[in-house]
Amino acid sequence: MVKVINMPIKLSLICPVYKVAEFIPDLMQSLLFGINTDKVEIIFVDDCCPENSISLCESFILEHKSDIRFNSTIIKQPINIGQAAARNAALLIAKGEYIGFIDSDDVIASNYWDVLSSYVTDGTRDIIEFSFAEFSTTVPLSVNNEVIESESTNTALFDSGFFVWTRLYKKEMLKGLKFPEGVIYEDIYYNIHAFSMAESILRLSNTLVYYRKRAGSTTSSRTSSYSNLLLNMTNAVKATLSSFDKKNVVVAQVARYSLLVSLKGFTIKNRSDRKIFFNSCKKINFSFKRDFSKNNNSIVAAIKFKLSYFVCLVGRFL
Repeated sequence: MVKVINMPIKLSLICPVYKVAEFIPDLMQSLLFGINTDKVEIIFVDDCCPENSISLCESFILEHKSDIRFNSTIIKQPINIGQAAARNAALLIAKGEYIGFIDSDDVIASNYWDVLSSYVTDGTRDIIEFSFAEFSTTVPLSVNNEVIESESTNTALFDSGFFVWTRLYKKEMLKGLKFPEGVIYEDIYYNIHAFSMAESILRLSNTLVYYRKRAGSTTSSRTSSYSNLLLNMTNAVKATLSSFDKKNVVVAQVARYSLLVSLKGFTIKNRSDRKIFFNSCKKINFSFKRDFSKNNNSIVAAIKFKLSYFVCLVGRFL
């Protein structure tokens, strides 16, 4: 379903949709109230839904066509191959000067566009960051229109997190960047590449996305696939390290994450799966050893990196 675009598109908001029928009404209402402008296109990607999630999106757009001003496009994937592929499909057709993301079980704040519009229209920032808050059942209604700006750096994401839906990216800056398919934690890979290319990053104080905390996404459910977090991080850093001015900061952050991820491997309940996890992390750490040694100047970071390797060695036998 395509709505005719009459105005230049300033923002393309990408939303993969898969098995979230019960949450679609909240999402669609939030889009109607929070980003209802003809300067925005929302690209819904039907990731081969086995239920009626995407039809609920279509029905909402049809029922509210007299009120909806945002442009909408629905892509239907032929097979279910995951969120990364769904986002990549949308990136291929996105017309906006900026790219944003929202997950179909989350919602945007009612002042999302009110806060971001001036920055998107200005178009001088490569990345615009904002905050998020968690909720479980009731969608938060309170908003804060007071904007506090702060300059950010391309290494700040290691502390502020890797979610793509807390940022807008200038499409020209991205140079066709895509998400790695077939792995989880693909946001890490995407963001490290994006931040390595960014020259101007602005952080806004406002909470503009609400993340739905769903049952089942707890640390007790971790498996060996958790090693993909570290894999995506090291692969991305190895590919982009030359673009960072503060290479020592980047490798020190990798060492910190390496230790944290390795330690969390002990929460994997299945012993054989836990062994797979620690073997994977050990190999990932070893593959990053040369880049770390070449660029590190911190004794603390060196200790963390060695400890993570030791944890992996011991963890295989526990």
